[in-house]
Amino acid sequence: MSMLFAVNSPELSTKLVSQFPDSNVVHVPCVADLLLRLYANRLSGSNTYERNLSLVVYQEPASTSSATPESALNSISAEELSCLIQKQFPCFSLSVTTPANALEAVGGLNTRRTMYSTRLNRVSTWMYNDYAGPDQPGVNDSETCAHSKSDHKSHPASSCSSNVYTMLSHLTKVRRSSACNQRKPYSKMISSALDLRSLIHVPRGNTDKYYWDFLSTWDFCAMRLNTSELVWCSYLILGKLARDAGFEVSDNELFLLLLTLEASYHQGNKFHNFRHAVDVMQATWQLCCRLNSHFDSNASVLLVCVAAIGHDVGHPGTNNALMCDPLSPIAKLYQKKSVLENFHTEIFSDILRDHWPRILEKQSVISDTILATDMALHSQYVDQMDTSSSKHPTLLSLIIKAADISNVTRPLHISTKWAVLITCEFNECAALLKFLQKDDGYENYMPECDDPLPDCVESMLIKYPSIPKGQLLFINAFAESLFAGLGDCFHELKFLHNNVQENKKFWEGKM
Repeated sequence: MSMLFAVNSPELSTKLVSQFPDSNVVHVPCVADLLLRLYANRLSGSNTYERNLSLVVYQEPASTSSATPESALNSISAEELSCLIQKQFPCFSLSVTTPANALEAVGGLNTRRTMYSTRLNRVSTWMYNDYAGPDQPGVNDSETCAHSKSDHKSHPASSCSSNVYTMLSHLTKVRRSSACNQRKPYSKMISSALDLRSLIHVPRGNTDKYYWDFLSTWDFCAMRLNTSELVWCSYLILGKLARDAGFEVSDNELFLLLLTLEASYHQGNKFHNFRHAVDVMQATWQLCCRLNSHFDSNASVLLVCVAAIGHDVGHPGTNNALMCDPLSPIAKLYQKKSVLENFHTEIFSDILRDHWPRILEKQSVISDTILATDMALHSQYVDQMDTSSSKHPTLLSLIIKAADISNVTRPLHISTKWAVLITCEFNECAALLKFLQKDDGYENYMPECDDPLPDCVESMLIKYPSIPKGQLLFINAFAESLFAGLGDCFHELKFLHNNVQENKKFWEGKM
């Protein structure tokens, strides 16, 4: 649903309003209220701001006042608001303009809506669009276009528009921000002005003890949690680890980091989304708890858990093979090596630089552990599992690698749900390839998994009969060797291999 936000009572022409249904024009009194509304809508799922192109028409305040943190936030310029939106909501297709430029801006949106008309169009746009963004991001971004010499026939969604999210524009903004000596403290402005805890709503009666009991078991099922609960569980784990490691961060700052991370994942992805990130972080934490005697400091556990929740940030919902063939601009930048993992690392490091810079004192830990999740490097890590496995850097990489594919070690009813989601994502990748190749077969593709997952394993297998074969292929090719090796090196982790064997036996019986 495309939205038009009118902030600070701008004058909206009849022609402009006619472009949006009445229910899609929202009048917001100030910037603070706009941000609260965006966070609340995202958390509730009422609007992800990814499926459609939306616009903020911002009437700049006549006078600037910084008497309080909230008034300082409400007094920013239109250009600053545009930069703030890009920083805090990087995956949102949400543009900022002034009343004078509003008609032109909405006209630009309308010419580009086909780029977001279907899920395949959106993913193609994210991956292959060669728009890199203007040199000076601001309220007139839609006027700036960048074209490469790539063959636009092979990239049907190619266009130039700052109103549409692309991986290249995201990375370009991050690199420009990193090269700039002065970074506008937008995160500090927000955390000082807004009570972010008030946005997190968990079901009535669910106490912290309820969530700690849920988190402190290998039976953890992230699919049972809504987005607010995912943020809350992440806050509990990271807050505790930060206190234990002496890496103090205020509650409001931590909530803002988590909200920014959530907004940096594509909610529409079937598997590689914020839910997966929280699942991997929980698994990472649980593995660290079992191997506690092998760590010489609590900081190591904090760092690898932080890396886990950011390890797939900005993921397009596809894979490195599709990034490289057809060749995407991002794959070209990374010379086709660990493309997504390098992208995640750069994006995540920029987020941490704004929200928790002290973590980046150990930048190499973040980078090395995220790189370890590249399945193309799987055999290298399996080969390292000998007496050197207990060495600090290798151990952290093995832990996050194990956590990343831990869904095959979860109890069968949980593992099967993850199998359904990854199957849907693989099917989407196949459809996307046909779409890019102009194969008519993609026209028959219908997005899957939009309905709730079936309750029982047998029902899931009736709907997705290919799951047993896919699970056995993955277990035999990757999971079995990794978890067997970990069990041999660390008796505390033998249960992982046992769980894999039990699940494998079940899938073999279904062939």
